[in-house]
Amino acid sequence: MGAAGVIAALLRHTINQVDSRTRHDLSVLAEHRRRLELDMHKRELELSQREKAMARRATVTAIRLGSHARALDEARNANTALRAKNSQLMQEIEEVNDERNQLITAELTLAHDRFTSKTYGGLRAVVGSEQSHPDPHAQAGYGSRPPRSGS
Repeated sequence: MGAAGVIAALLRHTINQVDSRTRHDLSVLAEHRRRLELDMHKRELELSQREKAMARRATVTAIRLGSHARALDEARNANTALRAKNSQLMQEIEEVNDERNQLITAELTLAHDRFTSKTYGGLRAVVGSEQSHPDPHAQAGYGSRPPRSGS
């Protein structure tokens, strides 16, 4: 074999080494790519799960907000009804107090009239005009005064 055979063997050996290194580098790159793709798939799965969780949270939050809004509306309506009822009851209390005051005034007026008519009637009897209530002492024969004891 001559020099050409040695060169050919050396070239084959070099080409084999380069080929072996290239295959090794390609397998390392393929493994690295596979890991990156698995990692990317894992991240996509996690992202999808997060998006679903966020959508669920948004739905739950919307339901809660709706529930709170409904409860707030009901409370406002109840508050309005209670204010109206309170206003009505306060008006009724004022009416009852007015009636009570009128009754008290009427009773005081009647009592005043009774008091003054008794007083005036008593004065009329003493003065002597139309005695509707005769003096009990005069009926007993004492005149207008009872007798003194000890005289």
